[in-house]
Amino acid sequence: MSSLPQCEALLLKKEAGRLYVTFNRPERRNAINNQMAQEIAELVSYLEQDSTIRVVILRGAGGNFCAGGDIKERKTLSDNAAPGTDPAYDRNYRSGMMFVRMSRIPQTLVAVVEGAAMGGGFGYACLADITIMHQEARLGMPETTLGIAPAQISPYVVKRIGKSEALHMALTARRINGEEAHRLGISHYLCADDQTLEETIETVVSNVEKCGPIANAVTKEIISKVGTLADEDMVKFAAQKFAEMNGSEEGKEGHAAFVEKRQPVWPSLEKKV
Repeated sequence: MSSLPQCEALLLKKEAGRLYVTFNRPERRNAINNQMAQEIAELVSYLEQDSTIRVVILRGAGGNFCAGGDIKERKTLSDNAAPGTDPAYDRNYRSGMMFVRMSRIPQTLVAVVEGAAMGGGFGYACLADITIMHQEARLGMPETTLGIAPAQISPYVVKRIGKSEALHMALTARRINGEEAHRLGISHYLCADDQTLEETIETVVSNVEKCGPIANAVTKEIISKVGTLADEDMVKFAAQKFAEMNGSEEGKEGHAAFVEKRQPVWPSLEKKV
């Protein structure tokens, strides 16, 4: 297995089957510039190949999650664009594909939202498999106040909170705190203070680690198909995935551990770690 990507705009820390990923531009409230976007793309490529990582914990440095795209950089690139080129389209398209690929990684993605989570940061909060929220977090979709649209985050926001609430937030650019975000269903856990936040992260990650790693990846794949296949095709797809897992080494170990009343030793990890 290749080593972790070399990053500056991201901090990466691997511990056993966990990978802690930190947006690392605190002076810009962790706004995503081209360098960070490229590093995220390289990280996703790494995660798509590394089955020893079970859980990815995503958070921000300096008390903020992510303030979205780097507006100053974007304006500079647009102002200095060569004739016949459109850096805004290229950048936005790459951002969208980055969201798609991140949503499909086989690992469980846990977002820890503190401080500002605006624009793209709001998108990551909605994209994550599990989101843990500090009650004093600040979230919003401020794009329309800049005369642009929340283009690439919209599918993930709609999936998380519904079209009506997504429209309400986007068309008024209103800001919400962590408590309101939790009420809307953006987060799965709401934490009143830093200590509770850290304890919740550990509890959630430990619970994920009790599950079969391949089973979790396949579960993400099945759930992602809901609503995209006809009912009969969905039944066939789910049955095929279930049968594959039932006959796999991981499935056999999970059943054996249950019957023998012991903790499973997942063969997919035993061989690769």
